[in-house]
Amino acid sequence: MRISLSLRKLLIMLILSSLSMTVMNCSKAGDDTPTAQIVGTWKITNLFVKEGTKAEQDFFSQIILVLPCFKDIAFTFKNSGELSGSVPTACKSDVKDYLGTSGTAKYEVSGGKLTITDTDGSKTVTDVSFNGNQMSWTSSAVDANVTTTTRIVLTKQ
Repeated sequence: MRISLSLRKLLIMLILSSLSMTVMNCSKAGDDTPTAQIVGTWKITNLFVKEGTKAEQDFFSQIILVLPCFKDIAFTFKNSGELSGSVPTACKSDVKDYLGTSGTAKYEVSGGKLTITDTDGSKTVTDVSFNGNQMSWTSSAVDANVTTTTRIVLTKQ
């Protein structure tokens, strides 16, 4: 199975951004604000893509066929305001071209948006929502007048 070029580019951008984030806000225990909800360890469990008027499809299983270790990548958001990405040793050589080197970035959760500021100052903004032990990142891009919406679902471990 092949992954479309636009999906591959979006996936690479999201992985790069996600692995290099740092939490900007600290939270109190028992706090149910989005910043408090994000604290913990998360793994991607679904990657939905909707191109134009086509039905939304979950490409997670197809990505796992190409990069089996993708399911083991974890993101840990700490109370201290830091985020670390964990890539299994057996997987590092497979994803090196996609992940590059990880650095430190900052993020902020406000008004239903997750803003990631990378070390070079570039910003990525995505919609973020929480439902129980799941967090969704949703973003859209337009290419050749076709809107592609990607929704990444992460599950708290």
